[in-house]
Amino acid sequence: MARGNGKPDVPELPEAMLDRIDRAWEALEHGDADEAGVEAEDLTRRTQGHPEARFLLGAALLDLGDPEGALRELRTVEGKVSDAELQRYYLASTLFELARFEEAEAILRPLREVEEDRAAVEFALAEVLEHLGRPDDAEASYRAAHELDAEAFPLPLRMPREEFEAVVQEASAALPEDLRQHLEQVAIVIEDLPRRELFDADAGEAISPTLLGLFVGRNLREESVFDLPGVPRTIFIYQRNLERECRSRDELVHEIRQTLFHELGHYLGLEEEDLEERGLE
Repeated sequence: MARGNGKPDVPELPEAMLDRIDRAWEALEHGDADEAGVEAEDLTRRTQGHPEARFLLGAALLDLGDPEGALRELRTVEGKVSDAELQRYYLASTLFELARFEEAEAILRPLREVEEDRAAVEFALAEVLEHLGRPDDAEASYRAAHELDAEAFPLPLRMPREEFEAVVQEASAALPEDLRQHLEQVAIVIEDLPRRELFDADAGEAISPTLLGLFVGRNLREESVFDLPGVPRTIFIYQRNLERECRSRDELVHEIRQTLFHELGHYLGLEEEDLEERGLE
């Protein structure tokens, strides 16, 4: 994050507070969202809600999987922080996580012309365009991000559906025997991306557009001999999200295997904590 002390109409922070904010941003950039979030909450209290502290808090909340909380903080500080372009980027990223794709695109397109890290903006725009059903435009933005920073933004691994289905079969065959037996009771459906209706706020737990897989139907702990036929047990595998995550076919096989592990864990009725303990997270 660029060093700054807010806008002219925003109170200046002491140097010590700015140093703490900078260190918390560094923690966030190195993947420690928990540390950054704790610091951001403390700084927000100590500075009476200074925009720079709340901006940091919003960014940390997004990384911690709370896009609603992130949106609240990021909206509050619009036009009040030293790095307006970075704030807009985080706002667009938050809107994407909330499946508000049109709003995210409206921010990202002009941001490409002013944000220093244009590669990140192009990549974020590509993800948005995929969910807006414009794959050709998305591929153009993926290529642009790759040309700007090939190491950080490799091109998504693309393959025909038939080949991808073969990779899913290969990953399924690599599961332990006891899990393969359960897999016989669950249909596997491959789709490009999660359907937009899944992101409905009334549907329950928030679902990220970058989801790799999803189990739907009653799990083993819920079923009863008195159950009537209902939603078929199904594991959805999202091809374009998995392709974006992987750099090689071997890595793709591994990620699909882990996704099947995880979703079968949900079928078995395991909670997220149980999945982590069993290495299925």
